Amino acid sequence: MYQECQELKVKILDQSNQEIEIKQSLEEMKELKLTMDNLRMEHSEVTENLRELQSSLKDPIRGNIKELIKKQIEDWEKKDKMFVSTRASDYVMERLQDNSCLTLTAPSGVGKSFIARHTALVLKKEGYNIIPVYSPTDIRDYYQPGKQTVFIVDDICGNFTANQQQIDNWKQLLPVINTIIADKCCKIIVSCRLQVYKDDKFDILSPFKSCECNLISDKLCLTSVEKTNIAKTYIGTRVKDVDDSFQNIEFFPLLCSLYQWKKNENAKEFFRNPFGVYKNELDMLSKHGKEGNYKICSLVICVLFNNQLKEKWLEGKVTDEQRQIIEDICDACELNRSTSKAKLKKALDTLDGTFICKQYGIYRTVHDKLFDFLAHYFGQKMIECLIDHGDIDLVHERFIWQKSPDDKNSNIDFIIEIPHDYLKSYLKRFIKDWSAGKVTDVFSNNNMEDSSFRQKLLQYLLQLDKPQQVTLANTKDTVRPKEDCGSGNTPLIYTCYYGYTDMVQWLLHNDVDVDQYRDDGITGLFMASQNGHTDIVKLLLERNPNVDLFVTRMAL
Repeated sequence: MYQECQELKVKILDQSNQEIEIKQSLEEMKELKLTMDNLRMEHSEVTENLRELQSSLKDPIRGNIKELIKKQIEDWEKKDKMFVSTRASDYVMERLQDNSCLTLTAPSGVGKSFIARHTALVLKKEGYNIIPVYSPTDIRDYYQPGKQTVFIVDDICGNFTANQQQIDNWKQLLPVINTIIADKCCKIIVSCRLQVYKDDKFDILSPFKSCECNLISDKLCLTSVEKTNIAKTYIGTRVKDVDDSFQNIEFFPLLCSLYQWKKNENAKEFFRNPFGVYKNELDMLSKHGKEGNYKICSLVICVLFNNQLKEKWLEGKVTDEQRQIIEDICDACELNRSTSKAKLKKALDTLDGTFICKQYGIYRTVHDKLFDFLAHYFGQKMIECLIDHGDIDLVHERFIWQKSPDDKNSNIDFIIEIPHDYLKSYLKRFIKDWSAGKVTDVFSNNNMEDSSFRQKLLQYLLQLDKPQQVTLANTKDTVRPKEDCGSGNTPLIYTCYYGYTDMVQWLLHNDVDVDQYRDDGITGLFMASQNGHTDIVKLLLERNPNVDLFVTRMAL
C-alpha cells in the first residue's frame, strides 16, 4: 500500500511536470510566432526600403528638391480649384495632342502661368510626372527617357525684358530640348511674356517658337461670357459692380484675383484704375507715421531683391552691407536710421495677402504685374536707392536711359526712365558691377543696345585713371558657374558678339589681348565672324593677324 502511494505521488508529479512543459512549449511557440511575425515585418520594411533606395538611385531629383516640387504642385492644386475653363485652355489641351512643346504668350496678368499649371495637373491625372523648371539645366538634369513627364517653364528668358544670358543658356541646351521633344512621352509647356517672345533675340530658340498660343489673339482671347464667369468665381455677387467696359482690360483675370483682397474697395474704381488704387494706398501709408513707413521700407527691400527676398535676410544680426541698405531706405522714408530688421519684418508680414505672399521662406508680390508697378513706383520715389542697392538684374533690365519710339523697350509698362541727374549714379553702379567680375550681367544691360548710352559710358570711362581703364578692359567674368556659357566672358568677347564697334575700339586702346577666350574656348573673333560684324573682324586682325578663332578644350 505504501508503495502504491509513493508511485501515485510520483505519477501526479509527472503529470504536473508534463503540464508545465506543455505550457512552456506553448509560450515558446507564441514567442516563436511573434519573432516570425517581426521578422516578416522587418523583411517587408527592408524590401520597401530597398525599393525606395533603388527608386531614389534612378530618380535624378534629389530629396530636398523633390519635396520642394511636391509642395509647389500641392499649392497649384489648391489654387486650381478657382480655375475657370476657357476656349484658350481647351485649345492648349487640344494642341498638346500633336505637339510635345507649346509656348503660351501674353502680357503679364492674362493667365499664362495659370493655364500652364492647370494643363500640367490635367496631365498628372493621366500619369504624367510634373517637373517645374527653375533653371535651364533642370530640364537636362531631370529628363528620364521614356518616362511620362511634363516640364513647366515659367516666364522663359525674362519676366520683364528678354534676358540675353538666359537665351544663351537655353540655346546651349537646344540639342537636349530637341531630344525631349522627340520623346513622345514628354511634354514641355512654356509661358513667355509677349514682349520677350517678340524680341528678335528670342528667335534663335526655334523649338519654343514651333507652337505658340497667344492668349490675347482674336482666336484665344477671353470672351465676354468667360470674363463674367471668372469674375463670378473670384468676386461673387460683386460682379454686378463691374462695368462691361472694364472687361476690355487685358489683365482682367489678374484684377479679379487681386480684388479678392480689396473687399472694402469700390469695385468700379478698382477695375477702372487698379494701379491708381495701389498708388493711393502706398501714398496713404507714407502719411500714416512710423508704422506706415515701416511697411513702405519693407516693400522697398522686396523690390531691391528683385521680388526674391529671403526671410533669413530679415533675421539675425545686421551685417555692414545690410546696415547701409537699411540706413539709405530709412533716410528716403524719413525714419530713424537705426530701425531694426525685426520691425521691418513685422511690417512686411502685415502685408501678406495684399501686396506680398511668403512661400518657402521667400517674400514675393502676389503677382509679377504688381511687382512691375512697385518697382516703377519706388523708381520714381527713391531712384538712387534702387540704383545703389538693387539686384543687378533689376538695375540692368528695368532702367532705360532714354525713351524713343524706335526702342522696343520704351513701350513696356512700368519701365523706369533714368533722369539726366541720375545717369552718373547709374554709370557708377555699372562700373562697380563690372569691377566685381559681373561682366556677363553688365554687358547684357538693355541700355547697351542704345549707341547714345554707350557714348555716355565711354565718356565716363575716359575720365577714369588709365590703370583703372586697363583693369576694367581686361576683367574676366568670375561669377558665372563653369557650366554656364557666360563663364569666363570678357568685355571684348561680349562686345564682339553684339557688334559694338565703339566699345571694341576703346578696349583695344586699353591693351586688351585679342586672343582672349571664354571657358568654353569661344573668342572675340569667333563671335564677330559668326554674327557678321566685319568691321570688328578687321580691327581684331589688324591688332593680331594670327588671332585664334577658337581655342580647343585640349589647348585649355
